[in-house]
Amino acid sequence: MGGEGEVDPGTLDYSPILVLLVGVVAVFTQDLVRENSKTTLAITSVTLTLVCLISTLLVTTHTHLSVGGVFVFNSYSFFFTAVFSASALLACIQSSAYTETKSNPFEFYALILAATAAMSFVAAATNLMALFVVFEAATVSTYAMTAYSRRQKSSAEAAIKFFVVGAVSSGIILYGISLLYIATGSLNISPITTIIHGGSQLLSVAFILLIAGFGFKVAAVPFHMWLPDTYEGAPYPTTSFLSSASKVMGFAALVKIFFYMGPSVTAIAGLDWRLIFAALALLTMTLGNLAALVQTSFKRLLAYSSISQSGYILIGLALGSGYAYAILLYFTVAYVFSKIGSFIAADNFESTYGARSITDYAWLGRRSPVASFSLSIFLLSLAGIPPLAVFVAKFFMFYAAVQAGGAWIWLSVAGVLNSALSLYYYARVIKNIYLGVENQPPPDAQITRERWSYLLPILIALALTVLLGVFEGPVIHAAHVAINSLGGA
Repeated sequence: MGGEGEVDPGTLDYSPILVLLVGVVAVFTQDLVRENSKTTLAITSVTLTLVCLISTLLVTTHTHLSVGGVFVFNSYSFFFTAVFSASALLACIQSSAYTETKSNPFEFYALILAATAAMSFVAAATNLMALFVVFEAATVSTYAMTAYSRRQKSSAEAAIKFFVVGAVSSGIILYGISLLYIATGSLNISPITTIIHGGSQLLSVAFILLIAGFGFKVAAVPFHMWLPDTYEGAPYPTTSFLSSASKVMGFAALVKIFFYMGPSVTAIAGLDWRLIFAALALLTMTLGNLAALVQTSFKRLLAYSSISQSGYILIGLALGSGYAYAILLYFTVAYVFSKIGSFIAADNFESTYGARSITDYAWLGRRSPVASFSLSIFLLSLAGIPPLAVFVAKFFMFYAAVQAGGAWIWLSVAGVLNSALSLYYYARVIKNIYLGVENQPPPDAQITRERWSYLLPILIALALTVLLGVFEGPVIHAAHVAINSLGGA
């Protein structure tokens, strides 16, 4: 628990990060000393991410560890480390099927572990340059994961587009950090509000660049253009990881930066910068949903759905209160399991039945009842149907907007209307699964036996999607503790 006199800070408190870092080396070493050990590699990677998750949950309450003054591991960083580890755990289980036909599976598992470790440092960073470096370390790993099936044209194209857009957005972030340093003389995040004095156009430009750069990372409209093609072309385990851990990493960085800097930026620019996030939220949720309505590929539908979910999460940044930030953290948890579960189910259907388009999902409820039911729950959760996890997250987020009063009420109304709009395209998929498509009779097919590499992570995600909706209290409490810990970062 990290309490005084209970644990050695050099052992248990550092164990989540150490597990991941040692795990990368262990995976490479295991491949060198053993041949044909794909199953062992999968088990090792799953075990490492599980140990990381468990050890993270054991040290989140009282731990406050500083590393060189640029990283602080506290409730905030460990909250996100738990989210990253859970995403990596499910992605590793899913990857066991994908890597069966690959010659160097150890590379893929090592990339997942390395990315997860770097993401944990992103949540712990208290220095902008340190944050940028570890953010890029995580992103480079995801580039390689996207290009893992580089002999496939779609994967290669997705990786190139992802890399180009990622490089541009990274340059924008770095330029923004540089201008901020010129204006303030500091790279530390938390003291920046005490250094800023008076108005400055340079600071205005710096923060615009930071918002734009991280806007690319979380796929906020109009910085979203890379996401649909990347998600569609990347291997399914990569897409699962990108849509969950990688996206949440962007929000972890944004919350940390604007938790400290938001009020000062408002005073400097003479403009309520929360309105920028409000505009991004409105555009992102609306255009994401409208684009999803016309998709025929289920994977692209999920991609645009992921964009729209970013819009709902951005409402928390627009509101800018401690309560809204805490609900944002809870929203990321609820979102992760519904979204990663959806992609794993889609992977199962494509690998088993060759189902890619929405019409290909006709009557899958008869052939694959467990995965079909689970996917239906995930989609209903993303649509905001009670009592599922994303419904609870949306309810509290919209409630926070209503409590803020004024124009924020209209942002809440826009969120409700967008949720209703999204229900149409989610329901279309569920309808095909159980009622088929027009002029297509049900097949005379027996129930297919599900592979454990798909079924296990699907069932884990399903259980958490339901439990987080029914018993949301502990996670919301942990989110409040995480936000409060930033005051002492």
